[in-house]
Amino acid sequence: MDDGLDTAVLQQQINSLKVKIAQLEKQVADYQQMEKKLQWLASFPEQNPNMVIETDLLGRPTYMNPEAKSRFPELVQQSLGHPLLRGLRPIIVSFVETEQEYVAREVEIGDAVLEEKVCYTWAGDVHRVRVYAHDVTARKRAEEAIQDMARRIVLAQEEERQRISRELHDEAGQALTALKISLEIIQGEVPVEVEELRQNLTEVIALTDTTRDRIRQLARGLRPPALDTVGLNLTLEDYCRNYGRLTQLAITYEGTPNLQLLDASNICLYRILQEALTNVAKHAHANQVQVKLWADKSSVHLSITDDGLGFAEKAALVRSHGTGLGIIGMHERVELLGGHLEIVSTLDEGTQIVAHIPLTEMPSDRL
Repeated sequence: MDDGLDTAVLQQQINSLKVKIAQLEKQVADYQQMEKKLQWLASFPEQNPNMVIETDLLGRPTYMNPEAKSRFPELVQQSLGHPLLRGLRPIIVSFVETEQEYVAREVEIGDAVLEEKVCYTWAGDVHRVRVYAHDVTARKRAEEAIQDMARRIVLAQEEERQRISRELHDEAGQALTALKISLEIIQGEVPVEVEELRQNLTEVIALTDTTRDRIRQLARGLRPPALDTVGLNLTLEDYCRNYGRLTQLAITYEGTPNLQLLDASNICLYRILQEALTNVAKHAHANQVQVKLWADKSSVHLSITDDGLGFAEKAALVRSHGTGLGIIGMHERVELLGGHLEIVSTLDEGTQIVAHIPLTEMPSDRL
């Protein structure tokens, strides 16, 4: 038998054994890890870094883990009067009646914010109510800081748009008007017999007019001056009329006059209308669009309804990410003002977008 062949076969067997040993070692490590996890779970409440509290069916505490005892030593004495357990009894009644398994809620205690999960289990005649509480104060503060930063970014963007709009309208617009007047004067001085030059000047004057109109339209899109002069209702009505003329969409508008809103709400609703109508014109293949602005005692509402193709909102969220304002941007803008955006869309039947913004006061320097 060839020694070289024997050596190769032996080496192959050794390598195979090494692979099997490595697999066995991994299995052993997995079993050890599982055993540790089971041991940990066996004493879970005691070792849980979050607060764990068990109560009877009346909501009275019967057990507290070390973290709960350390954080709220007064809880047993205060019982249902303590913020962590306040309102617990009707939740337990609901559990018993509906066999619901858990309820999540948020509790504020002083300056702290706790996320609380009330769980209900039963086995035969044994019923158990367990409350898990996790301090999320730091996360909440970070979220608030992020939201505040987002508001300031939006505010800075709107201020920049307003500045550019003013410069386009005042400086560029006035310069083009002066240019047109100068060209008309020159044209008037050109002899009639120089017909080609006069025709060229006519074309340049027409181009100047067109450019000036486009700049004015761009300036209005960046920051419509009408928001500061005639208010939101007339501004939206004018935008619907002009956009319908440009796109050949049949847009009907119904608004509420004399709405007194914060500038942040005005510009947010204007941007929502801009984006919604742009989406309709680009993607919906709609024939008619209905726009409605109204307010009640607590909120202002803007709805845009079309009879187009409709869409799946999840797919639209993915498509719009990072492109313009988009649906994600509309959600974020409204939520920064404490409101929410509703989207109802059915394929081949159309889409309705409704923005709800509360009328509550907020600092004037925040968007």
